[in-house]
Amino acid sequence: MDWKKLSTTKIYEVYRRLFLTRCYLCNGKCENTLCLPCQEGLSLNTNSCHHCKRPTHTISNLCGQCQTLPPPYHFCIAPYRFEGIVKTLIHNIKFNQGNHYIRPLTYLLSNHLIRTYSSGNWPEQLLYVPSHPNRIKERGFCQTRAMSNHLIKSLQQHIGKECPALPKYNPIQKTKHTKAQHSLSRKERLKSPQNSYKVDTPIAKHVALFDDVMTTGSTVENCAKLLLKAGAERVDVWVIARTPDKEH
Repeated sequence: MDWKKLSTTKIYEVYRRLFLTRCYLCNGKCENTLCLPCQEGLSLNTNSCHHCKRPTHTISNLCGQCQTLPPPYHFCIAPYRFEGIVKTLIHNIKFNQGNHYIRPLTYLLSNHLIRTYSSGNWPEQLLYVPSHPNRIKERGFCQTRAMSNHLIKSLQQHIGKECPALPKYNPIQKTKHTKAQHSLSRKERLKSPQNSYKVDTPIAKHVALFDDVMTTGSTVENCAKLLLKAGAERVDVWVIARTPDKEH
């Protein structure tokens, strides 16, 4: 008998029973990371453009922007609106060292992905939109890298060999240290430099591009174009939340 393995297994069982069977928000007992009442408090991105998932007020196929100039990626998955609890959790991760909230958010995203790809055709590779090294020094970590690691672990438990590969070295690099996106207006975001990233090869034919939040879409569109230029034939965008347009 491998006593070392048995000991590790038992320790994990105790750890799971004490810490992983509680809701991350209300601390109530639940089998998953968030209980159903807390999940119902999250803003689902129900009415949205079928392509870019831009939130809309009514059910529609394509937003005006996608009809005029379709984004370069195949489609976007964005199950939540960037508001309310979802916004608070992501802000805590990025600015208040709330790394423990990564697990429930990536768990919820993985469930949505499993439903979306229920017929198969999963991407071969998962890449993430990185932060600039200077930004990583400020925060102490790259939140999209940490989220990607958690997301892959969650997917592996459910889909096994179909799970996309997460390269040890992310081919996408941010080369320009621009202002933090949350500090910019929509107009300033759209005017921000489009050559802030570069992509090294090799790139898989079917790639998933992950980011935590999509606002104007300019960042993921820029990265998707670079991935297609580097050899990808299809890019699917995965984000946790999409920012609604401000009402005027």
